[in-house]
Amino acid sequence: MNSYKQITYKYLKQQRNRTLLTILGIIISVAMISSIGTIIESARNSMIKQEIEENGSYHASFSNLDEKGIHALENHVEIEEVGISKKEGSARVAEVTEEEKEMFGDSTPYRYIEVEGYNQKALELLPYKISEGRSPETSREIAIEKWMVSYFEEEIKLGDNIKLSIGDRKLNDNKEEIDFELIGEKEYTVVGFIEPRLRWRGNLITKGITGIAEEEDTRVNYSAYVKLTNIKNAQERLTTIAESMGIDSESISLNNKVLRLSAESADEMFNGTLKMILIFVVGLIIVSTIAVIYNAFNISVLERISQFGLLRSVGATPSQIRGIVLKEAFILSIISIPIGILSGIGAMKIVFYIISKLKFDNSFLKGMEVSISLTVLLISIIIGLITVFLSAIAPARKAGKVSPLEAVRNTGSFKKETFTKVKRSSFVRKLLGVEGEIAYKNLRRNRKRFIITVFSMVISISLFITFSSFSDYMFKAGIIETSTSGNFSTWMEDTEDFDIIQKELKGIKDVKRVYKLRKIDGEVLLEENKISKIMKETSPHVLNEKEEELIKIHNVEVYTIGDENFDVLKTVLEEGTINREELEKDNGVLVINNTYVQNIKTGNQKLIEGYNLKPGDKVPFSTYDYNEEDSDAAYKELEVKGVLKRGILGKGYSLDGSIQIVTTEDNFKNIVGESAARDSSMIIEMEENFDPDPIKSYLEEKEKTMPYFNYVDYAKVAEESKAATIVTSIFLYGFVTLITLISSINIINTISTNIILRTKEISMIKAVGMTQRGIKRMVALESLFYGVYAAVIGGAIGTGLAYIMFTLIIRLSDFQWVIPWKNIGIACVGATMVALFSGIFPLKRINEGIIVENMKADE
Repeated sequence: MNSYKQITYKYLKQQRNRTLLTILGIIISVAMISSIGTIIESARNSMIKQEIEENGSYHASFSNLDEKGIHALENHVEIEEVGISKKEGSARVAEVTEEEKEMFGDSTPYRYIEVEGYNQKALELLPYKISEGRSPETSREIAIEKWMVSYFEEEIKLGDNIKLSIGDRKLNDNKEEIDFELIGEKEYTVVGFIEPRLRWRGNLITKGITGIAEEEDTRVNYSAYVKLTNIKNAQERLTTIAESMGIDSESISLNNKVLRLSAESADEMFNGTLKMILIFVVGLIIVSTIAVIYNAFNISVLERISQFGLLRSVGATPSQIRGIVLKEAFILSIISIPIGILSGIGAMKIVFYIISKLKFDNSFLKGMEVSISLTVLLISIIIGLITVFLSAIAPARKAGKVSPLEAVRNTGSFKKETFTKVKRSSFVRKLLGVEGEIAYKNLRRNRKRFIITVFSMVISISLFITFSSFSDYMFKAGIIETSTSGNFSTWMEDTEDFDIIQKELKGIKDVKRVYKLRKIDGEVLLEENKISKIMKETSPHVLNEKEEELIKIHNVEVYTIGDENFDVLKTVLEEGTINREELEKDNGVLVINNTYVQNIKTGNQKLIEGYNLKPGDKVPFSTYDYNEEDSDAAYKELEVKGVLKRGILGKGYSLDGSIQIVTTEDNFKNIVGESAARDSSMIIEMEENFDPDPIKSYLEEKEKTMPYFNYVDYAKVAEESKAATIVTSIFLYGFVTLITLISSINIINTISTNIILRTKEISMIKAVGMTQRGIKRMVALESLFYGVYAAVIGGAIGTGLAYIMFTLIIRLSDFQWVIPWKNIGIACVGATMVALFSGIFPLKRINEGIIVENMKADE
């Protein structure tokens, strides 16, 4: 018995190349599990941290509470922290002018500060940030948004005392103010300025925070922000807490953005979808891991059948043979699993190191770090052990069933060829020569090795197609925003000043681009064959109106972004050209065929390719500003010069089943004619780490001196959005890169092992006269055959798995299914190329060896 156990150690030491390849396969598989677990945990923690910064760390809020309700929450066993707030009322600051009401489309008569008192714990749980000064500590101190100070009679500074007339705004069903009930006047000391996420002059209701008076107030107007001790089934827990305290559950408001990342949102479909996607991804990884490790063990067992037969012939029982293989699996697991876990975590540390070197002044990016979870480590170890032993069981049983006589007579799994098999390969010989015929025969005479090798490549191709499609779906579903949004935007009348201001903006320090947007709506007439089948099926109501046998499409948006910015559109060009001179001919335009429509079956918005417009198509267009007395619209013919995948600047797709059209400034004027653009605005994109003072000073000055000019400062929002997009993209592309690497190493492992195990066979072929070049050609053709077979099977399986992933993701955001031809092509060509290159090193080693010695070798 002891001697049989020692055989395992001797074999592993003697067959170092095969052992190392098997260890490498296990390390790769375990690294994949641990790295993906680490990616998920780290990404979730980073996103939760970001959402806490934007929305607060509380899990839910309760409204309309009295002192008794507050005390009950503070003492409840399932609640960890409670922050208290009390609304003081609305303070009038300045009257809104009629011009401002018209400009902002808001009838609110005054600019207000909504004053609300918070205790210290509430300020910790909520996302308020103080840009200057400090947070209020008493009910006599206040912090307001800094940009509001200019609306007071005298400009306010830190430390100044202000008197506010506080009252209660009475609103109708349309949220319009109908009365203001004055409560009283109160004096505050300004101790801080709040940093708003969005600064816009049209925001007539702003925030003011103060402390809470220490004396008790029996009025029922308290709110409480709570953190649960355990967020599992958060909504049910909170409802139970409310019922036990006699509180109306309708008063509960969840912090869904934080809870969603823990799959505890109130939206059960979202939670279920998130979990199903996670289970699908992890399940696919586990199956793939089993396949990779099984591959390594199966190749090892198949080529040692003669050795197991010899052991059987000298008295070893089937259980002892199985024991040898399983013990080998255990030893390799002990060595490989820790290295695999460390490799996976190490790979993630490298990714995070790259992220940390990105020059973004953003707390989200700066706070990125690898989250090492004990749960992830334990799951990786358990899955690693289970997959190794599941992978080894079948080969172990196969080894135990070996007949002593059959194993000794038959070397490995080779079968003696028949004449008919040779005859069937005559076509291959004519087409590919002798080397091609031998390569083809090698596949057919050793079917088990052929199946193992193709299976390995199929797994790699399927994995790549599935996960690269997953990455594509995340972008297509809009879960990751890729469009440029800029840092500031302005609105004003479409006058000569519009172009002057654009030129002035371009000269300001750190301004990267100024997008000059002019936009107008209208309608187009299309032939029926220019409307996609899915559009007709999904939203037939959009296509009901006809004119002269052409279908009328309403709400078509025509806009320009400034001629100097057209190079940005090249990144989203799908077909045609973006050439200003070409566009200037015949009212040339760029169109976006993709559009959102209302799915009449589900009621959800769905992204589809609604139209089939191609370069060269003529499209009649009319604005909605034609003379109402004339019943006929004046159509101008536009010529499609290019097709865009999507728009930019937040104008990704039309939202109502229509078409977006982009054109040059001259063309826009020609198309619009005497009509004024419906919207005239500019979006300003700044350089990285820009100095905000010059651009803000300019915009503030224009806002004061120019009527109907106003601007929005969403630099902070844009920075956070950009940072989140970069990080999520790094995770997704890093994930796909990792899958590509693992898939490539899996193919290299299988192909190189295959060649190394055929050292004796290849040496015999060389001995009877085949040149080294002929050997290389033979192996290359074998790899090509493997690639063709694997491409067909792997492409089909990968497409099927990608479709399953698609059906899960469209539950979050609906869009049109398209077969991932690009990913299939990359996977199949890539896998075949990797297979071709995998034979270089082992063939070189065989070539350097002595033919006679190689022929004597076991491997």
